[in-house]
Amino acid sequence: MILFVCLATCLFSSCGAIKPRSFVKATDGGAWSSIMLREDISYDQAFNEVLDVIARRFEMDMISKDGGYGRTNWCYTWNDRGRYTEKYRTRVIFKFSSDRKKVDIKTEAEFGGEPRWIRGFDTRLLSTIKQDISGAVGRTVH
Repeated sequence: MILFVCLATCLFSSCGAIKPRSFVKATDGGAWSSIMLREDISYDQAFNEVLDVIARRFEMDMISKDGGYGRTNWCYTWNDRGRYTEKYRTRVIFKFSSDRKKVDIKTEAEFGGEPRWIRGFDTRLLSTIKQDISGAVGRTVH
């Protein structure tokens, strides 16, 4: 009987949710990834391009052009083919360097749900966002 109760609890709690393959557990939310900016692009243009790329997929939570920083709200649909899920959420953070020659990108993800989220990052989201931002403002490699 106890085993049945434990299994039923697990199936209907966060441990019953299927963790996306792109989720990587990390207590700090994951590492930053850098994109060197093209030399022919101004900071204002680069900031606007980065913001545009991210805002196409996410609702923005915080934007500071003077500080070179932006963060999205948590998105509950990124890794579930556009369907809402309470068990997995992601967001994107970007920060321009003080010399305005690069932009750092970080994705955060949390898996599980209330009352206890497991922190980490989403590798697929990081790869997608980095590729899109690189195409908009990044240096080309020959």
